[in-house]
Amino acid sequence: MAELEFRKAVLEDVPDLIKLIKETIVEVYGQILPRDRLMPWIEGDRLRSDVNLLWQKMIVAEKEAEIVAVAAALDDKVALLWVHPDHQRNGIGGALLDIVEAELAKSGHETAKLECFRDNDRAMGFYRAKGWNVLCQEMDEYAGAMKMVMTKTLKKDVS
Repeated sequence: MAELEFRKAVLEDVPDLIKLIKETIVEVYGQILPRDRLMPWIEGDRLRSDVNLLWQKMIVAEKEAEIVAVAAALDDKVALLWVHPDHQRNGIGGALLDIVEAELAKSGHETAKLECFRDNDRAMGFYRAKGWNVLCQEMDEYAGAMKMVMTKTLKKDVS
């Protein structure tokens, strides 16, 4: 089995990150959101714009020189966590989430937040299993779907 490598994203990763996230969005959100709500990410500039704004904060997981997952923290939030559908359920998302949580704790945050669509059952189960709790739910006006705002108390950085 090929080993995973976790590293900070570099500018040259942007096209691969866009491809990874686009393919994952179609697979995951295609079951949750109407197609017209997905179009800005799938065919529009929204995804490219988001990746260009965040790539410097991203951590990628590589397997055999291919980016298979990505995560990022922004302020006190897990801003994103995407694992390509071909690589889900292999512990990659959990490992990336652990890395991001550790970064947030090292930055001085005692608690962290993230958002997840309420109807994304697999992700909701994953986050709950990783110790995240629902703080509240609210309508994501842009996506037209309910999202859960989740929170977690972070382990103190002892290094």
